[in-house]
Amino acid sequence: MTGKPDSVYTFIDNSNLFIEMKRIAKIAYAYDAEQIFRLRTEFGKLLEVVREGRDIGGTVLVGSRPPQADTLWAKLKNMGIQPKIFDRSSVTGREKGVDAEVVNAIRDVMEDNAVPGIIALIAGDGDYLSTLERCLKKRWKVEIYFWSNASSSLKRLPGARFFELDQYLPQISFVAPERPRGTGEGRVGEEVTAYGGAGETN
Repeated sequence: MTGKPDSVYTFIDNSNLFIEMKRIAKIAYAYDAEQIFRLRTEFGKLLEVVREGRDIGGTVLVGSRPPQADTLWAKLKNMGIQPKIFDRSSVTGREKGVDAEVVNAIRDVMEDNAVPGIIALIAGDGDYLSTLERCLKKRWKVEIYFWSNASSSLKRLPGARFFELDQYLPQISFVAPERPRGTGEGRVGEEVTAYGGAGETN
């Protein structure tokens, strides 16, 4: 597979993103406990912030399944990207190692594309540092999108660009409507890995 030098390959660590989003919502936007409980990520809008009109070469989402109403699905379909869904293990019931899934996906993209493009990581965990350094050595451009409390090692990574998401919180999130308790509707606890390809936390 040969991509374009300006193609953006997006990798979302949703567990990392969501946990820290709730913290930013409370501290920077004074959300109350009920608002934080019903806070959700608007993945389609998030993808637009990262894309900025550029070609999306592929998208990987690791973490909780977005609600069916989220605009992510429609946007991916319009871009010719069909995500594949892998639910949590039916044996252990545990979420797969998120970091390992994201790292493997990044390596796959670099191996499958002879022309280096742009790696856009939406995560703030310092554990991704060595992988991103490898991307830079392979002459890929690296962009990191996360909240202001991202790992300082990612913020200061030489050769990479860091984009703070705090200012975009009202745009890339929403407070879900309250559901009658006991109905089971609107729950966002199912863990998945969604792969799509085009034809300070510690």
